[in-house]
Amino acid sequence: MQFSEKNRALIERFQEFLSADRNLSKNSIEAYTKDVMKFLEFSNNSLEANISDYIQFLKDNDIKQSSIFRNMSSLRQFFLFLVDEKEIEKNPMDNIHMRHKNIPLPKILSESEMVGLLSVFDLKSDKHMIRLKCMLHILYASGLRVSELVCLKTDSIVIDDESGKSALVIMGKGEKERVVPLHDIALESVREYMTIRNSFHSKKAFSDFLFPSISKSGHLTRHGFAKLLKKVAEDADIPSSKISPHVIRHAFATHLLSNGADLLTIQKLLGHSNISTTQIYTHVSNEKIRTLVEEHSNIKKLNVISDTD
Repeated sequence: MQFSEKNRALIERFQEFLSADRNLSKNSIEAYTKDVMKFLEFSNNSLEANISDYIQFLKDNDIKQSSIFRNMSSLRQFFLFLVDEKEIEKNPMDNIHMRHKNIPLPKILSESEMVGLLSVFDLKSDKHMIRLKCMLHILYASGLRVSELVCLKTDSIVIDDESGKSALVIMGKGEKERVVPLHDIALESVREYMTIRNSFHSKKAFSDFLFPSISKSGHLTRHGFAKLLKKVAEDADIPSSKISPHVIRHAFATHLLSNGADLLTIQKLLGHSNISTTQIYTHVSNEKIRTLVEEHSNIKKLNVISDTD
């Protein structure tokens, strides 16, 4: 079947997303792509086909239950990607509930691995490492989606004049605004980075992106950030297969939960619209990860979240 030019472009961008954000292998990306293409073939290139009808179609064609689960997993990632990219407003998978005994747990980094990763920057001072340190500190301090991180604007960081506390104002999925506290160490990294920020974009053009770039988007791409993250992970003896921006987001949530933060607070910080999405972290080991979270996430500041979230 011939796919529309728009859908071919979406598939290519989805593949980049799976590689950069989800850190999937080539074989996994191919499997996800095939599942998405089968759905688009069923729907005659439409993104609005009824998911329940597609599930019934698979059953009618004697597709094994395990394969149907895999198809739904692929489509769930695809539609999450489309929502993130603002290609669609509502995820059609939100109302699809399928029980599976073997729900994969999110990958995270341990306390020692996060310490090692952050410590790498103590020995690196070039402008690219200063920028990467700033991005990593923000990511681990806030649990942002990588798409939210690379699109941050310079005015996304706000500082209260009276308390001196800083926070990030994030425009997340569905144009919903949320406020995430930013601890002092992350803010210090931002201030250091701002001294060399202008070297990353053309002097002929003004940019309000916090992490500007000469790329087509005008900011550092998530694929570019993921590549830099993998490179610095090697210096911390962390396998490249274990690291991705999404893994840092998982570490942020899991470490907070391990230190006693409640799910509703974590849901607000992550920008999840449904608490069921956040509940996956209750299945992760409850091993106490104290030192790093206390020093870098500073749970005491969670109460500054805006009441309007």
